[in-house]
Order: sequence, then C-alpha cells, then structure tokens
Amino acid sequence: MKKVILALAAIILFICSINAQDLEKQKAENYLSQQGELIFTFKIEDPSQLESFTQNISLVNFDRDTKTVKAWANETQFRHFETFNIPYKVPISENEVDERALYDVRPLANRTATSTLTFPLSSYPTYAEYAQQMQDFEDDYPALVEKVSIGTTTEGDKELLFVKISDNVSIDEAEPKLMFTSSMHGDEIAGYPMMLTLIDYILKVYSDTNHADHARVKNLVENAEIWINPSANPDGTYYNSPSNTSVAKARRGNANNIDLNRNYPDNVMGDHPDGEFYQKETIAFMNFANAHNFVISANFHGGSELVNYPFDNAYASSQYTHADTDWFELIGVEYATHCQKAANAGTTSTPTYNNKIAYMTDDNDWDENVGDSVWHNNYQQSPGVTHGAEWYRVYGGRQDYMNFYQQCREVTIELSDTKLLQESLLVDYWYYNKDALLAYLTQGTYGFRGIVKDAITNNPIEDVKVTVINHDAYGSEVYTDNHGAFYRPIKDGTYSLLFEASYYQPVVVSSQSISDGSTVVLPDVLLMPISPSVSSNLSTSSITTTPATINQTSTDAAFDINYSETGVTPWTDF
Repeated sequence: MKKVILALAAIILFICSINAQDLEKQKAENYLSQQGELIFTFKIEDPSQLESFTQNISLVNFDRDTKTVKAWANETQFRHFETFNIPYKVPISENEVDERALYDVRPLANRTATSTLTFPLSSYPTYAEYAQQMQDFEDDYPALVEKVSIGTTTEGDKELLFVKISDNVSIDEAEPKLMFTSSMHGDEIAGYPMMLTLIDYILKVYSDTNHADHARVKNLVENAEIWINPSANPDGTYYNSPSNTSVAKARRGNANNIDLNRNYPDNVMGDHPDGEFYQKETIAFMNFANAHNFVISANFHGGSELVNYPFDNAYASSQYTHADTDWFELIGVEYATHCQKAANAGTTSTPTYNNKIAYMTDDNDWDENVGDSVWHNNYQQSPGVTHGAEWYRVYGGRQDYMNFYQQCREVTIELSDTKLLQESLLVDYWYYNKDALLAYLTQGTYGFRGIVKDAITNNPIEDVKVTVINHDAYGSEVYTDNHGAFYRPIKDGTYSLLFEASYYQPVVVSSQSISDGSTVVLPDVLLMPISPSVSSNLSTSSITTTPATINQTSTDAAFDINYSETGVTPWTDF
C-alpha cells in the first residue's frame, strides 16, 4: 500500500510539473506574440554551462547562490533555447509593467504636446518632449551646447541625439572627449531621465558662480568636451506606443528586435558575433566613435546595481586581459562608493530624498575558479564592482568594442535592480548618482597627456601610437587625435612611453611618474621624419605602360616603395 501511495504521489507531482511548464510555455508564447521578446529564468548545475547559452540568447543576470539564470530572447533565440528541453519560468513582473504604477508622478493623461520638462526630472518624457528638450539646451545655452544627431533609428521617426557641452562649443579643441550614453537596451531607462538631469545640472551650475559645485563643473566644461546621449534606443523605449508617449511597453531590442549590446564587432569572436547584420543604431554609433577620439565613456543599463568593466568576453587572467584592470577597479570603486554614501545619506541631505541603504552593492563575481586569485582577493573588498566576464560572458558588447577597437576606456554602469523605475524614484536615483557621474567624467581629465609634433615643421601629427612600455597589451594603447594630442588615463606608478608613427623615428619618454587623480602634461614630443633614400641594390626592368619589374638584391635594409603615373598624385603604396 505504501508503495502505491508513493507511486501515486510521484505521478501527481509529474502531472503538476507538466501543467506548470505548460503554463510557462503559454506565457512565453503570449509575450513573444505581443512583444516579440521575453525575459525568462532557468537553473543550471554549474556556471561553466553559461558558455553554451551566451552566444544564442542574451544573459541578463546570473545569481550564483541559487544558480538561476535570467535571460532575454527574441523568438528565434527562444526557439533555439527550447531545443535544450530545460525547464524555465516566465516571470510576469519581468515582462509586464503596470502603467499606472509606473507613471505615479505625471500620468500620461495629464500631458500635452507642449509639456515643458522641469529638473531634476521626476518623470519619463515623451519622445517629443525629449527631442524638444535637447533642442532647448542648445537654444538656452548657445555658447555651451551643440545638439548633434548621429542618425535616425530603424523605425526612422526618431533620432539618436547627443549634446556636446564645452566652453567653446563651436570649436574642436585639443581637449579630452568624454562620453555618456544610456539605454541601448530600450527597457533599461533609469539613466534616460538621469542624463537629461545631468545636462541641465552641468549647464546651470556652470552658469552660477556662487554654486557650491561650480569649480568642479567649470573645470569639466572648460577643459574637456562632454558628449551625452540620454536615449540610445528610443525605438525600444517607446515600443508599441504609436504616439511615442509611453514607455510602459518598453522592450530590450530595437525595432528589428535585435539586442544592440550583442551587435558590435567582437575582439574574441570577430564580426557579427550574434549572427545578425549590424543594425542602423550600431552603425551610427560606430561611425560616431570613429570620428572622435573618446578618452573615457560610460554606458548606462539596468537590472542590477554595479559598475562592470572590461573585458566582458574574456576572464581577467586570460590572454585578453585589459592592461588597465587596476585602473578600472579604482574608478569603479570610486563610482560605487560615491553612490553608496549618497544613498546612505538619506533624509540628512539637502534636498532630502529617500534612504536606500544598500545601493550599488551588488556582488556578481560568480566564478571563484576563474581569474587571478590575487585579483579576486582585491575584488572581494569592492562591492558594487565586477569584471565583466567574471559575472557572465558577453560577445558583441559595446563596452569591449569601445575598449579594443576605439581605445576608449568604457565601463557599463547598471543603475537599478528594477529596469523601469516608478517615476517617484527617479529623483532619488539622480541624487544617488550625481557626485559619482561628475567624478567619473573628471577621471577622463587625469593621466598623461601632451602633443606630438613633427620635429622639422612643428606641425601636429595625427594617429601616433602611444604605448606604455611593459604595460600596454591587447588594444590598450592610445593614439593622437587631429590636434596631435594624446590622453592616457592610468593607475599611479612610474612609466616609460613609446611614440611611433609611419615615416618617423620612434621616441621614448622615460621614467614618468604619476599619482592617482592627477594630470601630468608632458613636454611636446618631437618626432624626426625618416630621410628618404634609394637602395643602391634596387634595380628595375621591363618597364612598360602598366607593369614593371623591381628587384632588391640585398636584405640589409627595408624600404617603402610608392608609385604613381607620371604627373599624377597621390602616390600609391606598393
């Protein structure tokens, strides 16, 4: 009898599990039908299993204590996941938003086409309000602000907008370029109103010489170019809102339902690691980055609360380790510490805001068996900071693209555990992050800097490679901009720098010391052009209208050979 009861119990549990999974399947199909994507969770036995998923779905989070994976997928990706036959859950809270709860400060019904935004921003703007506000910044502060569109979105009715802030905004100066961009995942938008508030704050404080924060802001505005893009995926943010007014249906992907943060060239996996063509938004940002030598950048997301630094696609102790891991740890801890202090200040601060004691303290260093043990021991003292791949590996992310391909120090900052914060919390999160944001921008003004010039003409030289000897590796070098200027943030120490350019003799500047939070301006670096010469062992024959034969009979020296038609320029490399 006992065996029969146990057998019946097992059958009942089996039937219940089937019914439960059928319910999750039904929810999944509904969300895929309505939104084209979904968030779901599943469990794994060992963190090493994550590698088999990361190229086919977008991992959102991994809880090492419960071994629970939170993932995003469009329909194609979810169909692939289903082939693994792994039980999953589809949390309603991750896939649906109560519009009334979200808009608890300024209900949509109370808005008009001419609504004016007030700061600090306590509500999500409509797209029209956002676009107008970006124009208003330029109109209200024409000497400080230039609004720049880097292109339209996939849907074509919205733009990818930046403001450039500088004391000589119409001039491309020899100053470090600093960039903030938010919400390339369209439903991770705590940073969207925060960036608008930051722009407003910088402009107002710079214009108010009596403000307590004026000196810090003045230093940034007058000694750097600040580029801020509050909404990097407005199609995703205003998804399923025909009038582009509501963010309640915001989704991660763009209009093609592609995860833009898996859509960049990858230094480990190569081009198109997600198997998709580069999206319109991706191309616009790559072209923009190519046109500017950004020194540092931050890319704002949501779903956790921490600073994530490169590389996302390789462990800290691998051949792909970034040379400036210790610097990233330094500035990550600085950011998280500013946030922790501000959140703990609570009602003792002025103005008052809600007290969120445990903010920016997530610890997502999940795999204790990877990476260097010394680095891990250091990391364990740094809640709110993680090395990307130690959390989970991502291929095709913008952070790694900016660091490796653009030599820009970029981090990913996860601003809130809740991706779509209710409006009544937006001002609180602004105050949690205000000092951290400005301190991070200021880090872009520190480090070694200088100008590289031609020793004969005294003209600046562009694209000079600047390498920190016995330090730089794997894409961490920097290059001079069109002013011949270079900017090299770095951890404290004593370093020698190598300067190299085509057709010039290399130069080494030795034993330069620097401390954290300081700027060292090197004397102008003068590169001597290599005097052209013709090899005495070089001979030509069979010269006709198009082909010619060139013979080099000695290997004692190397020569660059250029050619052109008689009287035609420019010359072509042989």
